[in-house]
Amino acid sequence: MRRVKRLSRLAVLAFGMGLIPVPVDAGSPGGGPAAPDFELEDLQGKMVRLSKLRGGTVVLHFWATWCPHCLSEMPLLQEVDRNMGSNGTRILAINLGETYRKVERYAKEHDLRLTILLDSRGKAAQAFGVVGLPTTLLLDPQGRVIGQIDMGSLSRTELGKLLPQGSGPQEP
Repeated sequence: MRRVKRLSRLAVLAFGMGLIPVPVDAGSPGGGPAAPDFELEDLQGKMVRLSKLRGGTVVLHFWATWCPHCLSEMPLLQEVDRNMGSNGTRILAINLGETYRKVERYAKEHDLRLTILLDSRGKAAQAFGVVGLPTTLLLDPQGRVIGQIDMGSLSRTELGKLLPQGSGPQEP
């Protein structure tokens, strides 16, 4: 009995740490579950509602300034955002749990120009089932979750596999 409990705890821990990938249900109608809607404030004080972005591909990247993997992924996300804006793809970098001042300072220090949203209470992260950082989700133009990358594995190759053909990051 102890062994079963111990294995169960290890499985929960591994899942929570993102070590066990969670596939998006490709068998559901339309290829994935509908994304929960949210409205969050950006660094300019503007409210951004996810459902208003339907019609284009949306990448949600949950991150924090204290997370080294999150920070190492920012240059790639910024490049993708810069190169894909014309085809309707949007990158939303959703900061989890930090103050406006801290996030704004970080964005200025690192010259981040992508859309940064503040999820100070973690409601959007909770709605998407985010259990570790970084977590990146891809939404199709109909607002369905069609891909997810967890815990620091976001690479040019992985992101390119998720994004619509021809719109992924280019190899240098």
